[in-house]
Amino acid sequence: MSSKEDVLDLRIATESDRTYIARLNFLTETFGDEHGTIGEDFEEEFVYYVQGWQPEQGAVIAWRGAIPAGGAWLRPGTDDRHGFGHVREGIPEVAIAVEERYKGQGLGTALLNRATELAGELGYAGISLSVHPDNARAHRLYLHLGFQDTGIVREGHAVLVKEF
Repeated sequence: MSSKEDVLDLRIATESDRTYIARLNFLTETFGDEHGTIGEDFEEEFVYYVQGWQPEQGAVIAWRGAIPAGGAWLRPGTDDRHGFGHVREGIPEVAIAVEERYKGQGLGTALLNRATELAGELGYAGISLSVHPDNARAHRLYLHLGFQDTGIVREGHAVLVKEF
C-alpha cells in the first residue's frame, strides 16, 4: 500500500455516491465475492436499498487515498416497507460493505462506528442490521461493537440492533 492508501478518510455520502452505493449493495448480496450468485430478489432489494436511499438519510463512504474502500448507508424503513434488518420505525437499518482488498483492516469497525455517530446526529433512536448465517465473521464484529440479537430472523438473516 502506498502512503496515501494508508490514510482512511470517512466522507459523508452525497447523491453523487449513489452509483458506488449500488456497487456496495452488490457486495452485500455476494459477501464480497465478485463472482458470487445473485438472488432472485436482488432487483427488488436494489430498488429499496439503492434507489430508495436519499442522502439526507445518511451514509458514509470510506476512502483509502483515491480508492473507494467501502461504505455504510442508513435506510429508515416503515412497518409496511423495509429491508431485512428492520426492527421498528425510528431505527434505520444500516447496510455495509467493504471492498475485498481492504477486509481485515478495521474498515468495517470504522464504518459502523461512524454510521452509528451519524445516526445519532440525525436524531435516530439507534441502528439495526441483518446478517446472514454464513457471515459469522460479520456477526461477531456486530456483537463486539454493541449490537444485540433481537431474536428476529427474516428470510434466514438474524436481525441485530444497537439502541442509543
